[in-house]
Amino acid sequence: MRRAFTLVSVIVLGWAANAAADPSELKGSYAFTGSAVCLVAPGHFDDANPLPSNPNPGQLAPFAGFNAKLQPNDIGASAQQSFIRSFSVQGIRTFDGHGHGHVKGTAVDVLGRPTPGPEGWPHFPPSASAADFSFDFTYTVDGHGGWTSDMVSGTYTETFTAGPRGPQGGSPPAYPQTATVDAIPRITGAISNDGKTLVASHVTPTVETHTYSNGDVWPEICQRSRIFIKIGDADHGHLP
Repeated sequence: MRRAFTLVSVIVLGWAANAAADPSELKGSYAFTGSAVCLVAPGHFDDANPLPSNPNPGQLAPFAGFNAKLQPNDIGASAQQSFIRSFSVQGIRTFDGHGHGHVKGTAVDVLGRPTPGPEGWPHFPPSASAADFSFDFTYTVDGHGGWTSDMVSGTYTETFTAGPRGPQGGSPPAYPQTATVDAIPRITGAISNDGKTLVASHVTPTVETHTYSNGDVWPEICQRSRIFIKIGDADHGHLP
C-alpha cells in the first residue's frame, strides 16, 4: 500500500512540475480588444513652404527619434513636429502550446490636433484611419500565473483600409499603403485561474519604428493594453 501511495505521489508531483513549466498551459485562440496611444517623433525637413512629398523616402528625417530622456529629438529645434496618435484594436491571438503563435487583427486610428505642419515635411491635417495587421510571436509562461510575449522580428505587416493612407488616399499601386514595424515591444501579463482570460500591457517604454510604403520612417513610443478571452482550443479562431 505504501509503495502504491509513493508511486502515485511521484506521478502527481511530476505532472504538477511539468504543468507549471509547460507553455501548453497557454494554448488555443483568444479574441482580444485593446487600446493604445503613441508619441510619434518623425523629425522634419525645414522649408519656407509645404513640401509636396517626403524629400528623403525610406530614411529617417533630421531630428527624428528620441533622446535618452525619451523626449523627441526636435525639442529646441526651429520646428517641432512630434504628435500623438491613438487607436483601438480587435482580433485573434493564437497560441500553439509550444511557445509560438500568430496575431491577426484590425486597428482604428485617430490623429487629432496639433498635427505637423504647415511648412516643410511632414505636414497633414487631423484624420482617422483603419488598417488590418498581422504578425508572429513567441511567448513564455512562468508557472505562477504570468506570461510574456515578443513579436518575431520581420513578421509585422499592415495594410490600410481607410483614411489618407487607404484606398481613398490615391490610385494604385501607391494606394492603399502598407507598413511594417521593426519590433513591437514585449508585453507582460497575467493568466486567470481557469486560463480563459488574459491581460497584458507594456511595462517599459521602448522606441519602435513604423516604416510606410510611401517612404515615411517614423520612430514612436507606444503604450498598449490588451484583454484576451478564450474562444477555442484549436490553433485558429474567428470572431463571432
